[in-house]
Order: sequence, then structure tokens, then C-alpha cells
Amino acid sequence: MKHLNAYKKFILVVIISLIATIFLSYHAVIVLFGDNSLQVYNSLKYKKEYLENEISRLQRENAYLQKEYFELKNLEPEE
Repeated sequence: MKHLNAYKKFILVVIISLIATIFLSYHAVIVLFGDNSLQVYNSLKYKKEYLENEISRLQRENAYLQKEYFELKNLEPEE
């Protein structure tokens, strides 16, 4: 009788462990590959860095072109 109770407890522990493992695995997969996953986060981080660099480049280009424009405008005779 004691062996039967121990066997039932063992089976119960195994079933609970399997359910917990499946539950945690599901959530780990969601964290790694879901809509708010680490992949998406890294992709957005690299995109943000690219866009910040692009903004800096365009600001420098804009400053250069403004300087060139004002230099050319000063060369034109005033009417």
C-alpha cells in the first residue's frame, strides 16, 4: 500500500513538473521570438543607431549646403 501511495505521489510530481516545464518553455519562446522579443528589441536598437547616424550626417550636410547657399547669395549683386 505504501508503495502504491509513493508511486501516485511520484506520478503527481512528474505531471506537475511536466506542466511547469511546458508553461515556462512557452513563455521563454515568447520572450525570444514573440512580438516583444529580444530579436525585435535588437533590430530596433540597430535601426535607432542607424537613424541617429543618418540624422547627424544630414545635419552636417545641411549646414554645409546652407553655408554654400549664403556664400553664393552674397556674391550676387543686390538690386
